Amino acid sequence: MKKRHSLDRKEALWAYIFISPPILQFLIFFAVPLGFAVYASFTDWNILNPTQHFIGLDNFKEMFTQEKFWKSFANTGMLVFAVPIYMFISVLVALGYNRKIPLNNAFRVIYYLPFVSSLVALTVMWRWLFNSQFGIVNNFLRAVFNIEGPDWLLDPKWIKPVIMLMIIWKMIGVSSIYYLAALQNIPKTYYEAAVIDGASGVKQFRYITLPMLTPISFYQLVVFSIGTLQTLIEVYMLTEGGLGGRNYSAGTVAFYIFDSGFRNYRMGYACGVSLVFLILVMAITLIQFKLSDKWVFEGN
Repeated sequence: MKKRHSLDRKEALWAYIFISPPILQFLIFFAVPLGFAVYASFTDWNILNPTQHFIGLDNFKEMFTQEKFWKSFANTGMLVFAVPIYMFISVLVALGYNRKIPLNNAFRVIYYLPFVSSLVALTVMWRWLFNSQFGIVNNFLRAVFNIEGPDWLLDPKWIKPVIMLMIIWKMIGVSSIYYLAALQNIPKTYYEAAVIDGASGVKQFRYITLPMLTPISFYQLVVFSIGTLQTLIEVYMLTEGGLGGRNYSAGTVAFYIFDSGFRNYRMGYACGVSLVFLILVMAITLIQFKLSDKWVFEGN
């Protein structure tokens, strides 16, 4: 009995050893920083001033009166609309991948390259493409249509569409790979039975393919929406002087947090904005999970 008890203790010890790395990772990189950010959001912490004073809800009261705060949320919300757009395009691309056509594998690599490339390098390329004076886009408009293109990166009306277009272009590759994997997991017997029943290609797509793609669509919608909500590098590098565009026309919440914390040195205020943003992201994610029961197909 004593031997058995000793063996159980050893097994328990090894179990704790194996589960300790992810627990420590969670504590060090998430729980502790989050707890500190919550505390800091109620202080006047400034990088240039080592002393911190508790100021209660002053940071939150201030942020709700700032025009840039509301603009950043509006701009971020607009960028999220890029997610369903590139998901729709990715379904069409994945359907092409799923067919045996020449150079299929080469196209997969080409579409996937933007996702695995350096975001800084991609943004530099887009700055060159949409430069108002010597960019390829405006040169094309002059040469083919004899019209002068807008100042894409400075005009408040165009900077957000340019960023959205970059997000769509960058994400189609990885999104289509997800859809391709889902398409290849659909049992062929479903389509064979549909053909026997006389279902057309359109009906097969409507009643077999689309429902079977809803689980991966839901996954992408949640994960990629969270990723898009954190857009920062594109805004910093595409806007003039990295200031979020004229009249803060492209400043996102992530950029506003960066601007407040690392440019204005107001870390306490930035932590407060981060906390509000975290609550919003969690609320959006919970709503997505709640609504998933209405459209995500989980049957066989």
